[in-house]
Amino acid sequence: MKVKRLNIRTVDKETKSLQKAVCIKGMGIEGDKNAKGGEKQLSLLPLHIREEIEEGKINGLCIPRFTENISYVGNSDLSKGDMYKIGDVLIQISSTRKKCFPECQNIIKNKPCTLVKSVSYAKIISGGIIELNDEIEAFKGKDDDF
Repeated sequence: MKVKRLNIRTVDKETKSLQKAVCIKGMGIEGDKNAKGGEKQLSLLPLHIREEIEEGKINGLCIPRFTENISYVGNSDLSKGDMYKIGDVLIQISSTRKKCFPECQNIIKNKPCTLVKSVSYAKIISGGIIELNDEIEAFKGKDDDF
């Protein structure tokens, strides 16, 4: 897998594209309004899903509200608990589903939402820099080994 886009959402709700992201251990990406710690410090989405959203093929209530931090290409089988090295950052997948809003038309009409099933969230175990085109490599050791 490889990082193809890096984004943050500012406190003014503006999406800002980055060439490199400063990841803060236990918090999130510097400058991101969601960098508050917890289980969702970093969000990842396959690039092909982001492109489908941009083409208008995926819609729903949260689509305009959602900005992933990392759009990536390659095998998208991220599993809860797995650890990955990206640049000099170590992350651990904390969740592999996005919460849906009950007022969303997809839920009301019982339509599946691709976004809900495609988003992964992670905790930053070891901070550092992530840059565009960095490899996302499975990490099999313990965070002490990093």
